[in-house]
Amino acid sequence: MVSNFKNIKNPYYFNTLPFFIIHFQFSLGVIFSLLFNQYHISLPKNKNDSRKTKNKRKFNNLYELKRDIIEQFKEKDVLDEGIVVMASGGKDSSTAIALAKDLGLNIEYLIHFYHRWSWDVSKKMVEKLSKKFDIPAIYYDITDELLKRTKGAKGSSICRICKNIMKDKAVDIAKEKGIRIIMTGDSALEKVSGAVMNYLRDVYGEVVYNRMELTPVPQKYSKGKDKEVLFFRPLIRLAFEDVLNLMDYYNLKIERACEVGDKIGFWREGCCLQYADENSQLDENLFNELYKYNKIATEIAKRHGFRASIKLPSKKIIVVPKKGEYINLIKNALRDIK
Repeated sequence: MVSNFKNIKNPYYFNTLPFFIIHFQFSLGVIFSLLFNQYHISLPKNKNDSRKTKNKRKFNNLYELKRDIIEQFKEKDVLDEGIVVMASGGKDSSTAIALAKDLGLNIEYLIHFYHRWSWDVSKKMVEKLSKKFDIPAIYYDITDELLKRTKGAKGSSICRICKNIMKDKAVDIAKEKGIRIIMTGDSALEKVSGAVMNYLRDVYGEVVYNRMELTPVPQKYSKGKDKEVLFFRPLIRLAFEDVLNLMDYYNLKIERACEVGDKIGFWREGCCLQYADENSQLDENLFNELYKYNKIATEIAKRHGFRASIKLPSKKIIVVPKKGEYINLIKNALRDIK
């Protein structure tokens, strides 16, 4: 049980080294930095962006990305098939939806997974997307399944467990609807980019980068099936800055919860459960505490124009930007909470 925050010795918690290891090992962000010059969407130049790297991209602008995606749908003869979207309401899935609609693809449903400790703003954003693009939304509560699968698990596994639940349920819902294409907002930051590249090596003998967007990865969902379950990741070759520029191009306004996010340096929100300490024992009481404290922290952060999260049970406070005045605002608000 967390009592108060009076004796926090280390208010700034920025463990950047593991992030950079993950980033360079799994991210394609260094490999791909789109130059949307045809649409006048400029990006900061990357000093690591060699001519060889540029040649690997297989496209130089948004037009070529859209062309590559349509070619993949035609090759698999699924251009007219329905698509269900795993819609979190964040910038990535929202941008992916806008791009898919721009391509004229057949999105039949948005699926928004939530649990008892989800941010209300996420559902609100999905409701707006549903109305904006005229796509029906399905809201699916995974609370019971999350409690079941996290029993005995450590904090470091919470996001993996949650993502697996959502993928399993998305496949089930798609099957019920007679649909076999599932779209996600995965970008080059995601670990799945490595699995996609391995799949392409197996199929083509090398990584064919302009075939990354539509694959049966993870392949476990296609085993024993007459037809493959396809995962459509329209942003899988896009770096963080690319997604932001594409989001601006489609004039998408995303409301934030104002949490810090799962990758320092990249504002990617999820839910409060990701702030469980890595070696903590996951259970319902910890989830309740994480929600209680992080709800207060994010509300203060939103009012004052910064981002904040609380890790438990260690009581570490994380703020972006890193300023003492922001730390003090959070500490003062949480001091007397029992």
